Amino acid sequence: MDGTLYETPFPRVLFRLWKKEATGRLVVARTGVERSVYFAKGRVVVDKDGLGEPGFLGALVKRRVLAPEAARRVEKEAARQGVSRLRALTELGLVAPLPLWNLAESYFVRQLFDLFEAEEGRFGFEPGAEPPDGAGLGEVETLDLILQGVRRIRDAAFLERRLPAADASVYLSMPYFLHRLHLEPHERYVLARLAGVSRLKAFYARAELGETESRKVLFAFVCLDILHGPEGGGRPRAVSEAGAAEQERILAALNERCAAVYKFVTKQIGPLARTMIGNGLEEIRSGLGPVFRKMRLLGDGRIEIDPALAAGVGHLDEDLFRQIVRGYDEILMSEVLAVKKALGPAHETTLVRQLEKIG
Repeated sequence: MDGTLYETPFPRVLFRLWKKEATGRLVVARTGVERSVYFAKGRVVVDKDGLGEPGFLGALVKRRVLAPEAARRVEKEAARQGVSRLRALTELGLVAPLPLWNLAESYFVRQLFDLFEAEEGRFGFEPGAEPPDGAGLGEVETLDLILQGVRRIRDAAFLERRLPAADASVYLSMPYFLHRLHLEPHERYVLARLAGVSRLKAFYARAELGETESRKVLFAFVCLDILHGPEGGGRPRAVSEAGAAEQERILAALNERCAAVYKFVTKQIGPLARTMIGNGLEEIRSGLGPVFRKMRLLGDGRIEIDPALAAGVGHLDEDLFRQIVRGYDEILMSEVLAVKKALGPAHETTLVRQLEKIG
């Protein structure tokens, strides 16, 4: 996986690596400066080298967590013992472990924020690469990092360039991980206002949030596969052989998730699983659109959309394909929430982890 930040913005890169549960090293090179970010099963690793200990120590002084004299003591102790400044801080008892680790994580994350609106530079991913021994300090939830970074974007023109045009056709999907996002109240407001909107100009016209702040939320939703727009002129295009294979792969993976939910629920409640999932499908059928009007639950938990479409899978025009993917997202979201309601949050968490392992 490699490319340019102009083609794929940094938060979108983060999301793709999270979705793949990638482990390795992301290298971002910009005007002679190279930044490495390690991942462990899709989560961002807080590593000592990426922290930048001299800068971190300076930040503690600036925030008045440490006095300047205390920072000098840390430098001397680290040099005397040949240890990191982080360890010297704890050896000297200047900052307790819990706040120290929280401060380190917060500082590490802030060092990544300038990449969120960068359009110059290249990135590449090295699968399997790990931080040097002892350098890993912890992990950050990637989805939370994406939201935090997008909230701090200041370049209004960058946001405008990255969003679908106001009169372009858009649609909203509800991915299975939506409930895991720690959305702020204004972000939940935007999500609710997007329901039923086919063009962003209708959203802008009725939203109570200013356009710049609205665009931050919309951009976050684009990066997280919640808001979708046209990838080109907006007209249906002929599907290439490679595109056809990708359509088949995506739809197969979505149906594999449906089957995984069914199998999971069956293990918990036996034959009642079919009734529970079937009733849930009936509740949302009318909201999925005409494509799903004839859908039915198969014996293994997969969803047959419409027998007439089966022969065309892999050669669907883009708009129809997006409608189908959006419908599957809503089905999976509904099934996960049903598991939470019927079996409790612990079972929901286990199920979500299993779903995340499916491509």
